[in-house]
Amino acid sequence: MAKLKDILETESQRTTIEQCRVVHLFPEGTFYRGYEWSAWLCVRYLQDFKPTKRKFKVEEEPVVFVGFPVTSLARYTPEGALVKEAEDKSILMQLAEGVFQGTTDVAQLQTDFLNWKQSIALSESPKKDADGGKTGGSPPTGGRLTDVMHRILAYPIEQKSPMESMQFLAEIKKSIADII
Repeated sequence: MAKLKDILETESQRTTIEQCRVVHLFPEGTFYRGYEWSAWLCVRYLQDFKPTKRKFKVEEEPVVFVGFPVTSLARYTPEGALVKEAEDKSILMQLAEGVFQGTTDVAQLQTDFLNWKQSIALSESPKKDADGGKTGGSPPTGGRLTDVMHRILAYPIEQKSPMESMQFLAEIKKSIADII
């Protein structure tokens, strides 16, 4: 799993219109998460996801992200998008060329993104970050009971070994204990 600092560095590198069309999705358990610019692209062009804006100990500014089950990638891939898996198991989704409806002004797109990000209310911080409150900086794995339920529903138990299923159950128990 990528560190939050690395993810944010990747998301900040949007200087060409081609780079602006790339959605970076990072696997976190049974979910893919899109951060910052990728979250904006997901909400704007894939699905009307509910974005979360949260403050992390390792970052000065709040971070916006969206997520969906790994098993739903095909469902949320728009027509004309090219999808490939990177070496780190993240997904790179190149949206179709006409997605910005003829806009080639990267500065205008950056302004649209910043306005969108500012419009999102800051969510209450979870009890601790996914890394146990350390300053390492891994993204969260879910802080709401509905997130846990989605993880359970998306878990492909029939494709997993008994050991993998036991590890998943231990993660779920820990997530529920952190929430309660």
